[in-house]
Amino acid sequence: MGLTEVEFWEDYWAGCRLPATIDEGFSFERCLAAELRRNLSGTKGEVLEVGCAPGKWLAFAAKEMGLKPSGIEYTRAGMAATIKNLKMLGVEYGDIWEGDFFKLKPSRLFDVVMSFGFIEHFENVDEVVRLHMDWLRPGGMLILGVPNFRGVYRPVQAILDREILDKHNLKIMTPDYFRGLAQRHGLLIKSLGYIGSFEPALPMIKPGSGGVARTAIKGVLKILSRLRRLQIFDSINSRFFSSYILAVYQKKAES
Repeated sequence: MGLTEVEFWEDYWAGCRLPATIDEGFSFERCLAAELRRNLSGTKGEVLEVGCAPGKWLAFAAKEMGLKPSGIEYTRAGMAATIKNLKMLGVEYGDIWEGDFFKLKPSRLFDVVMSFGFIEHFENVDEVVRLHMDWLRPGGMLILGVPNFRGVYRPVQAILDREILDKHNLKIMTPDYFRGLAQRHGLLIKSLGYIGSFEPALPMIKPGSGGVARTAIKGVLKILSRLRRLQIFDSINSRFFSSYILAVYQKKAES
């Protein structure tokens, strides 16, 4: 992570509005929450989220599944926001570590390790996934989620702000990549596929940008955001327009 990004996230999390919880009126969060309920039903123990600020998915896992949450966050402000958020929500937590994920060494193993919108920011994704697994106990569940900037989102995002595409590893945004991960790392696939249907909030707009094309796209996305409040679209998914890929694995138990 570059210096500019560190400064951005320090400022962002320092000004984050708390408490932060899952908003099921927001179509993406509603869809991801539904998948987590389905896949984590009956799971016991502790959960670790990599890139956890501001802790709303940790709070969700604690309140809905009874999992004790811990997290890793790169910035001091992100760590502070997560701790404050969990305290405000009355969630008992384990550890919230601040530091570089590539340098931290596991002090204990977890029953569930998850990250959402994290691994796609790296070129050496297989190594990042291996580090996730270092924190996961044998038989535990690994949950990885990435946005889908392929399909219809690629040309739309290129018009709105091409730099966003440059900051994401688009090569991994396909189920085939996640199937390959399972083979290379000895993981059992529990669930894998596109979720979220079309998500008008996924394309990111450069602040202060104008132009006819950008203005037209922003108008269309605003109209579509109203339609996506309807849950009837949640189950309609395709590689061309679904906003997210979610992979749920089980780490093989030691023999």
